[in-house]
Amino acid sequence: MINRVFTVLLFLLMTPLSQASDWLSQLQRAVETELGNKVEKMAEQMLLKEYESNIKISYLDPRLNLQVCSKPLSVTPPSPLNLGRNHIKVHCKEGKSWALNVPVEIQLITQVVVLNQPISKGIVLKASQLDYQKQNLSQLRNGYYLKKSDVIGKQSKRALQGLTVVNSHLVLPALMVHKGDHVMITASKGAMVVKMPGEALNDGREGRQIRVRNKRSQRIIKATVVAQGLVEVYF
Repeated sequence: MINRVFTVLLFLLMTPLSQASDWLSQLQRAVETELGNKVEKMAEQMLLKEYESNIKISYLDPRLNLQVCSKPLSVTPPSPLNLGRNHIKVHCKEGKSWALNVPVEIQLITQVVVLNQPISKGIVLKASQLDYQKQNLSQLRNGYYLKKSDVIGKQSKRALQGLTVVNSHLVLPALMVHKGDHVMITASKGAMVVKMPGEALNDGREGRQIRVRNKRSQRIIKATVVAQGLVEVYF
């Protein structure tokens, strides 16, 4: 079961919500519908099973005295729509037309991977050292991981405190190849793929390039580490 919670909060810093005009309620509903659908699609693309979404309109000028639009309001989010602060264009195209540039903050709250204990520099992370914690993704400017499996095997760049949100700035990719290892070299060009045995001449982390000796030709080439004992060359 996928759980979704959508909340729209209007904060008029100088005018209480109870005093808001009908046009403001109309604007609220229009923003809720448009952004709610977009945030839902965003969460689906991230494969989130459980999350909460908050949409906050932080300020509107209390001196505004606009008429209710006789047709549905036109709501135009920026492209791409980002978590955090955005400005949304809301336009009434009927009668006494009006347009507003509405400041909106989008929050998406879900579980991310955190450390459950302090660790030292150079530690290869294990499942037992990791946990999940609810966080507002819009506040995690340096990134995050949603799955423990994406973190296990990575190495800490420095000493870290418990409950630290793990991100790519704090860890190194997993070490998958050691100097002297026998590796399989795959070379691809279009639909054609060639495989040959090789020897690693350097230690290699996932996604990094290392020098490899082709055992058949004895040529030394550069290849990218893609898995344990597997490197790839692109032409």
